[in-house]
Amino acid sequence: MDGGDGHGHGGHGHGHGHSHDHGHDCVAEHKELQEHHEERWLYDCIDTANIRALNADPAHNALGAIKPYDKRRDTDTWLESDADEQLIITIPFTGTVRLKSFSLGSGAGEQGPLKVKFLVRDDVDFDNVEDLPVTQEFELPRDNPVDAEHPVRVAKFNRVRALTVFVDTNHGGDTTRINYFALKGIFSHLKTEPVVAEYEIKPMPGDVRNRLETMGGAMGM
Repeated sequence: MDGGDGHGHGGHGHGHGHSHDHGHDCVAEHKELQEHHEERWLYDCIDTANIRALNADPAHNALGAIKPYDKRRDTDTWLESDADEQLIITIPFTGTVRLKSFSLGSGAGEQGPLKVKFLVRDDVDFDNVEDLPVTQEFELPRDNPVDAEHPVRVAKFNRVRALTVFVDTNHGGDTTRINYFALKGIFSHLKTEPVVAEYEIKPMPGDVRNRLETMGGAMGM
């Protein structure tokens, strides 16, 4: 009798453990499927009026590259740097974003970005960019295609209100050209009234490339 009871108890324990694990797997799988369903290209979640691109050519500013997904192959507009190959692009969102991946179409040979750094902050310029911690860094191939998606470390990009993209180097060109730049992730509306950030167009101290954008941005944007 004792042996029979022991066996029955052991069988019950095994069955409970199996059911619990299976249920946990189902919940995780459901969450993954739900998140995948909510993923989308985030162009319409960007506060485009307040995008800031430092060292951008006034004739080819950030909105030449940050455009809707169906315009990704359009090469009539692009973003190009001005004084040298470096660019700093700050992209504010209208809510919070859990970033999953990005696409950057260069197709520009030596002008295509090589080293690109993401920083989850909106106070970056050429005076402090080398001193700030980088959230994630990428190396992109020459002539990177518009349909190539580059995953990010999602845990580092939760509840992002603004993202700064620093193009550090390119593949050898005097200036950098980006034909298309897009972000993919999960968007959440703000639960409270947003604090409106003021992006004043004013001269910045230090690096001349900061001041170039204050003039170029006003004309180009």
